[in-house]
Amino acid sequence: MATAATLNYNSEVGLYWNLLKGVSSSVKSALVNLLQDSLKSEKKSNAEKQEQKSYYDILNKFLTYSNYGEKWDGMSAVPLSEKDKANFSDVLNKIDKKYLDGLTIFPEVNGTLLIDSTVKEAGICLGDNAFSYFITENNEVSGQDNIPYSTAALIDTIKKIVK
Repeated sequence: MATAATLNYNSEVGLYWNLLKGVSSSVKSALVNLLQDSLKSEKKSNAEKQEQKSYYDILNKFLTYSNYGEKWDGMSAVPLSEKDKANFSDVLNKIDKKYLDGLTIFPEVNGTLLIDSTVKEAGICLGDNAFSYFITENNEVSGQDNIPYSTAALIDTIKKIVK
């Protein structure tokens, strides 16, 4: 006999699975694992609950922005590039979820993705093959342009802008 939790889990997985069309299978698997874990452990710590919420918030925004088409701003904006989608998808799969708390994302009109800190005045602009970042601390701006993209390099930079 199906329980309410099983039905709820199955409907959530189906909903998210359909939303994840075009997103890497590793992110899909991570989502399924998160949903399974949430059903197994109702006594998660507040930190774990916040990490999970942050992950879902970023994932939902990413899925929404991934579906934006040409001229999504009503003018001349282009959609996120397939390479940006793949790169950010890989980061979502590999990053320790605690680093997503304190982040938000926005699409840029040129097809890149802005990863913005909500705890510091800092951000990352993710392009196809490179990214740039800035951090403002004590009224001084520091950062770097045109860092060659690698998942590890982007994750290390995300850690800098949220902690």
